[in-house]
Amino acid sequence: MELTNKKTVLVLMCFRPVLAICVASAPITASSPVPPPISQSLTAASSDPQIKSLCAKTEYPDLCLTTIAPFFNGKTDIASVVEMLIKAGTEQTKQANATATKMAADPKYADDPKTISGLKGCYEMYDDALDNMQNAMDTIPVYDIGTIETMVSAAITDYGTYDDGFTQQPNPVPDGVSPMVDINENLQNIGSIILAITDLMH
Repeated sequence: MELTNKKTVLVLMCFRPVLAICVASAPITASSPVPPPISQSLTAASSDPQIKSLCAKTEYPDLCLTTIAPFFNGKTDIASVVEMLIKAGTEQTKQANATATKMAADPKYADDPKTISGLKGCYEMYDDALDNMQNAMDTIPVYDIGTIETMVSAAITDYGTYDDGFTQQPNPVPDGVSPMVDINENLQNIGSIILAITDLMH
């Protein structure tokens, strides 16, 4: 009987490493679906005839497509496209705010209090732009086109007002040039696209 027990223990000891190998090599299944890469989203948006047609009616058709792509959900009615664009504008405004915060802490501006002040002042402008974008989003279900246009126009003004605060700034920022000028120009162009497509809701 004692011999049998020893054999049983020996078998179990030999079996455990095999079990560990089996468990380790078992495939791991994701708990939620992985979103498609941006390139696939861009292809889906740019290949959709309705999306292409709507973007072609804007001043920046290529930017329109790339802006919609990450938020493209397959819907192509005008209201849904406006919603996707506002979501994109909102997300990019948040990213701009984070960039400005990082710039304000950049050592290269340490001896330039006016530039740092200007960068910190953008927080209010971006927060106001986010509020305006949210107000525009909230009115899409009721097709309040006037409010959408007013709120998006206000957001565009916010982006421009921020850049205007850098007029006559000393080096290292060139006279009258905001270090966020390219980002804000892109945000203004997205706002222009939103207005152009919102106009089609009339």
